[in-house]
Amino acid sequence: MTDAPITLTRPRGGLLSGRLSLTRGLVVVGGLILLAALFGRIMEFGIRRDEMLFVAPAVLLETDALYTDFFYNHLPYSAWLFRASALVFGDLGILFSARLAVFAGWLLLLGATFWSVHRLSSSTALSGLIVVALITNETLLGQSGMAASNNLLPSAFSVVALGLFLTEIVEGRARFLPIFAAGLCLSIAVGMKVSAVAILPPLIIAAFLLPRELTFGARVMRVVLPALIGGLIGAIPLFIELIQNPDVFIAHVVGFHTGPHVAYWDAFKHTEPDLAMDPRGKLMLAYAGWLSGSALLIALVTVAAGWGLMARRTPGLHVGAVLTVLAVLLASMAMSFVPTPGFPQYFSAPIMFLPFLTALLVRPLSEDQRAYLLPTIAASVLLMLLLALPRLAPGLMALSAPERTQVAEMAEGGAGIALALSDAGLIGEGPVATFMPLYPLEANLPVYPELATGQFAYRIADFLTPELGQHYVVAGPDEMIAMFDTNPPAAFLLGYEPALEAPLRAYADANDYVPVPVEGISNRYGDGVLLIRNTEGALRE
Repeated sequence: MTDAPITLTRPRGGLLSGRLSLTRGLVVVGGLILLAALFGRIMEFGIRRDEMLFVAPAVLLETDALYTDFFYNHLPYSAWLFRASALVFGDLGILFSARLAVFAGWLLLLGATFWSVHRLSSSTALSGLIVVALITNETLLGQSGMAASNNLLPSAFSVVALGLFLTEIVEGRARFLPIFAAGLCLSIAVGMKVSAVAILPPLIIAAFLLPRELTFGARVMRVVLPALIGGLIGAIPLFIELIQNPDVFIAHVVGFHTGPHVAYWDAFKHTEPDLAMDPRGKLMLAYAGWLSGSALLIALVTVAAGWGLMARRTPGLHVGAVLTVLAVLLASMAMSFVPTPGFPQYFSAPIMFLPFLTALLVRPLSEDQRAYLLPTIAASVLLMLLLALPRLAPGLMALSAPERTQVAEMAEGGAGIALALSDAGLIGEGPVATFMPLYPLEANLPVYPELATGQFAYRIADFLTPELGQHYVVAGPDEMIAMFDTNPPAAFLLGYEPALEAPLRAYADANDYVPVPVEGISNRYGDGVLLIRNTEGALRE
């Protein structure tokens, strides 16, 4: 008997599995590279005036209180978050710790979006596309998503809230903990930025109507009540802040934005190119933010999914969830037009809500029906990466020289100012007068309370009514000069706002303040100049 030759063959399933594993590995590596580029861009992104307002409390809150001890014109949760981050990472730099909190907000946004879209659509390809779309979005790669402010962070919490709510509603479960967490996250978002309240009415209405499988009484107990409890718990710190000093709180959060802020920009609108004072200007900002780059490509995929759904007459669309998302989109879009003046960052929120509509339109499609979307998804990812390459590549390269990033230069500048004052024997001999307080605050140097959060209070002094002004820690040019006479600054840090700084520079020149070279104090607004009080030993060799 002769044994037949044995032929060893590799199962086709094993080969396919190997290719899938390789593909997944490449996707994971690509995702990590994108995150690294995003992190690098955040850390090297040029400083913004708004960060003087939002980041300075990370230091000031150690001894002072919001609103009553220094000017702050927003709800407090962002300031408290940056303070918490500074307590943990502040030794690495105040701006670094704040930008690190923004990166954490990005991780929350991306993670919540991927999870939500995948749960709603059961499509890994679509979930990955949405993540790439957010990372490569032109608006989010600008001040909206890079600077340490209250632009990206509240939207991240709003996305978490919407994702938790929709997944529970669509899956017909309405469990207590996810709905409670949705209410809590939405409350946190509102505590960071008033405009986050825009999506609250659509979600409240949906909570009373969905899921339809439940009776009205069951919806109240299982949806409305848990969301309400979460929202109230999240708002407790806000209520405490309001109750403690309601007049001061309202004057800062509401009075500023409806009065002197508008008046100032109406008078100086020619100084800011990205400013919109009228509906036409705001419409152009909306057009640029919503119908360009990755936002436009996501809209394309959304239209393609909707067209495929209608063409194939596929049943199973969750109409209630779709209407909820459409209402959220319309509400957030309408809210973008409310603030005057308008800035590009005010139009970022709808970009983050559109993917939920895309996921809901893809959800009813079978695997075979979804196949027609794959070429569109693949092409969209490629185009998104190509469009974002000029912005993300420098961020990736910045990681190879972290000492040259903006956060490192800010810390270096603060240390240089402290060294100059120490050499001149001026430590403890007066505050640093500047509209860029983060530099001295990086080195724990004192600043004037009236300038502690930058130029925002100073520049509106001439537009304040007496009733509003009494609630602000504010001083205009004349008041600041009088303050310098009674409490002379140890140094002036100028060179960023020539027109606004003119009275300060004139005082420095008239009182024999001398320039001292310091590294790291120049930024996108100009070449910084440190002028210190001319005492013995003030000039370093």
